[in-house]
Order: sequence, then structure tokens, then C-alpha cells
Amino acid sequence: MSLIDSETLPSETLTPTQAFKSEDILSLIIFWGLAILLFAQFFSRYALSASLGWSEEIARYLLILLAFSGASIASRNDAHIGVTLLHRYLSVKALNITKMCIAMLNLLVVLLLLFYAGQIAISLHAYSLASLSISIGWVYALMCGCLLLMLVRSAMVVKTSWRAVCFSFSQKVLKQ
Repeated sequence: MSLIDSETLPSETLTPTQAFKSEDILSLIIFWGLAILLFAQFFSRYALSASLGWSEEIARYLLILLAFSGASIASRNDAHIGVTLLHRYLSVKALNITKMCIAMLNLLVVLLLLFYAGQIAISLHAYSLASLSISIGWVYALMCGCLLLMLVRSAMVVKTSWRAVCFSFSQKVLKQ
């Protein structure tokens, strides 16, 4: 048994009965689309000596969408990176309040990103990609979809954090 296996928490392992969530399916589709596209580009460039000129631009946008869908998964799991230096020194009540404030700030940032991405999608709808005649507004519209999923998941984290704060205050009342 390796060190990594012994540190894996039961909540981090996927059981066969757990269903994939919408972000997981979206990320899988984007990832495999990106992988197939890059393999086709590699094969056509080195085996056929004829590059697919449009594939690099599409791959770039697929990678951006993969990042946003992965951020939605991180929001669902409440697994965004953060500095946890002070967490070990705070009381449970202060820690829960801090986590709730961070979750609310995260929700606000995602809401602002969604607002501005929507504005960009609308304003760039008339412009097309450099290599294909597809509107670049669609790329931002898909980003808005991923941000909307992120917003829903962030709101769920805020709700969970709020419940933890309420529970920590009710525990103090019960102890007195």
C-alpha cells in the first residue's frame, strides 16, 4: 500500500453506483473531442504532410472550455485552491464564518464573470473565428453555460457553508 492510497479519503473515491454529474459528462466530451482533434492534427501533419489549419484554433477554445468545466467541478467539490495557513489556528465557529465569507466572495466573482462573459458573447456574435465561419460568440456562450453551472454549484457551497455556521452557533447555545 502506497502513501497515496493510505491518504485517500472515502469521499474522494468514486463508487460504481455513483452517477456522473453534468459537469463530468461535459468535461469528458470536451476532453475526448480535444484528444481526437489533436490526434487528427498530428496524424494529418506528420503522416499525410497536410496540416488541418483550423484544428489549432478549435483546440485552443476547447481547452478554455475544459478549464471552465473543470472549474465547475471544483466548485461542486468545494476544491478550489486556497491558502489554509490560518485555518488550523481558528476556532470552529470562526473557521465556518471564514469559509462562508470565502464561498460568498467566490459566488460574487462567478456572478460577475457570468455577467461579463454574457456581454462579450452578445457583442462578439457578429465576428467569426479566424479559420472557420463560426461566430466567436458561441465560444463565449458555451463559457457562459459552464459559468452558469459554476454559479449553481457555488450557490450550493454557500448554502452548505451557511448551514455549518448556523450549526456552529446552535452548538454554542446548546452547550450553555
